[in-house]
Amino acid sequence: MSLHLLIPCKGFAAGKSRLAPVLDDAARAALCASLLRRTLACALALVPAGACRLVSGDRDAVALAAAAGVAAIGDRGGGLNAALAEARAVLRRADPDAAPLILPIDLPRVSAAALRRLIATSGDVVAAPDRRGLGTNVLYLSAAAAGAVDFRFGSGSFAAHRDAAERAGLSFAACADPDLAFDLDDPDDLATWRAEPEPGEAATTLAG
Repeated sequence: MSLHLLIPCKGFAAGKSRLAPVLDDAARAALCASLLRRTLACALALVPAGACRLVSGDRDAVALAAAAGVAAIGDRGGGLNAALAEARAVLRRADPDAAPLILPIDLPRVSAAALRRLIATSGDVVAAPDRRGLGTNVLYLSAAAAGAVDFRFGSGSFAAHRDAAERAGLSFAACADPDLAFDLDDPDDLATWRAEPEPGEAATTLAG
């Protein structure tokens, strides 16, 4: 088994649209870039650059990842699940024993330590739920699960990933970690994060 991180990232201009009531287009793009830098730093504290891939069709995001030594797998615009399925196929062609960890960029409290706790959780499929227990914020698939479980990101994705694992005859586990459960989804989330900023580039940028 070899751990590989896939970091999906929308175009900076389109990202975090639900924050539009409090951030204009330029501010949202800057936030997305800052979050991507933070996520890449976290990923590279966990795996070498060769085991990390950005999944994006955004030129600026690809350039930012390249500056960190991380290559990109293109997103053809068919939606998150399709983009991840294609990226996983690329990984598995290069390494049939690849075990992908899906790490979105909108988790401002993510850390390598939190991800290690998730990976250490026993299960072929391990999901970190959001604070409501409905969505999937981080998803790990063992090498066995990588070829058998479809991505189900979207509404009710936590239960959908659990059901997909069960249908495939694989074990499923939840990693209820508060650092992984917090995502920037709406203005209230942003206000919460700004009120208790962590050390780091993203928090510093937004506090300014």
